Parts: sequence; C-alpha cells; structure tokens
Amino acid sequence: MDTFRPPRYSLEENRFFLQHLGDPPVSVLQSKLPDGVSAAAVTDVLGRVYELEEIKKHRGTEWVGTQAVSTAINTYLHEEHKWRDMSKRGAPRFPTMHAWDGKGRPHRGGIGSDSGEINTYIDSDGNRKKFALDLIDLGIEEFVAPWTKEQEPIPDSVVEDWEKGRLECPVDGWTTSFKIESKQSYNLARARIAKHCRSSKDERVREFALKVFS
Repeated sequence: MDTFRPPRYSLEENRFFLQHLGDPPVSVLQSKLPDGVSAAAVTDVLGRVYELEEIKKHRGTEWVGTQAVSTAINTYLHEEHKWRDMSKRGAPRFPTMHAWDGKGRPHRGGIGSDSGEINTYIDSDGNRKKFALDLIDLGIEEFVAPWTKEQEPIPDSVVEDWEKGRLECPVDGWTTSFKIESKQSYNLARARIAKHCRSSKDERVREFALKVFS
C-alpha cells in the first residue's frame, strides 16, 4: 500500500490506527480487537506504517511519516463528524457525493462529485480536497501536456445583449435571439440556451448549466 485512504476504513478502525501508529501489527494483534476493527485493516495499515518506519530506520529511506498519517485520519474524522451533524439539519449524509449548483443545492452524482466511494471533502472556500495520502514519493511527476493551460473559472451568468436581443453562452459562444419588447420571448430564449447547455458534449458547458440554470 503506497497510498492511504481513510474513508476506506471504519471510524473505529481509524481511531484504532491513531492509537497504534508505529506499533508492530504482530504485537497489536495479540490482544482482542475492538468492535468494528478488523485484523485485515490492522495488517493493511499498521503493518505498512511499521514496515516504512523500519525501512527508514535501517536504510534511511524517507516517507511521509506517522504525523502525516495521523493528520490525514484526524481530517477524515473531523469531516465525517461534521457531515453527520449537518445531515441532522437536512443536508445530504455524504455531501461530496453531490455536485452543488450556484444556489447551493445538491445534485447527487453531478459533475465533479465523488462516485462509488468517498474520496474528497470540501473546504471552507468550497474547494474539493483529497483524503488520500501518498505514503512515499515514487519520484514520478504527473505528466502535464505542454499545450494545456489552467482552465478559467466557470462564468456566473449568461451574456445578455439587450440592444441586439441576443443571449450567449459564455463558455462555447452559442447564441439565441429574443424580442426585446417581450418578456415571454426572453424567457423562451433562456429556456433554449439552458437546454443547449445541459445537453452539450462539452463538460464545461454542462458545468455552466448546473451552476446557472439549476
């Protein structure tokens, strides 16, 4: 195991890991394990941590260390407790399994949400952060194509041109017209551009639709 993912283990197991990080699993398994803690999980996590500590001791091979593992566990326990408290007030039990639109409403399985298992949490600025912790540096840099560049934020609104009676998607430039003097015509134009954005094959256009038209 080169990457530790706290959400893959029960809350009881994560708390148990905190108490025994660095202990040899053979010793830990001599005693009866608490309810909710499996021998397989102990061997998987504590065994790997102990192995990395021993390798560092005898060969000088660096790894992230027990403090980083402890921090990763505490982050998960903190977020899980927060989610449980929020769910009592009507929020989804696992908020990262949803995408959140511009009005703060959740959409389960939406673009960018966790799928199948919990992988992320959302910080106070609304950014998704990974729970996963790489235990060792494999020395492999992530490939970044030289022709790519960081994407700009998703726009907040449709481009409206009231002189020409035109609405435009700010992501792909798709336009539709409306009669300036008619509110109904304007509403129909917004409906057309919303339909276009939701059905687009461009992921960023669909993200814009989720943000603006949900």
